[in-house]
Amino acid sequence: MKAVLDEGVPRQLIPVLLKAGCRVDPFPNRWKGLKNGQLLERLAREGFECLVTSDRSMRYQQNLNALGPAVVVLPGQTLDELTSLAAEISATISTARMGVLVEMPRPGFRPKP
Repeated sequence: MKAVLDEGVPRQLIPVLLKAGCRVDPFPNRWKGLKNGQLLERLAREGFECLVTSDRSMRYQQNLNALGPAVVVLPGQTLDELTSLAAEISATISTARMGVLVEMPRPGFRPKP
């Protein structure tokens, strides 16, 4: 799956994900300032299948089915916490389905029964 990191995700995560078997491109500078809906449209137009983001509110802002790309919401924002989850992030990206948002659980988080 051809994926791109959102601008809020540390670029230093790319080599870590490559090592975990996942191809991810950095956020292009020319896309800075795009609203989420515009960004998802641009992703689809340029052949990207997945956006990897830390924006937990995207679920409530976009009609993802109509826009196409998968969205993987990371469980954190810092390089340290994301590096330790590289295998899980890679697996989530590789199994993500177009038009579906997958929100990765935060480590140690237990939903209420």
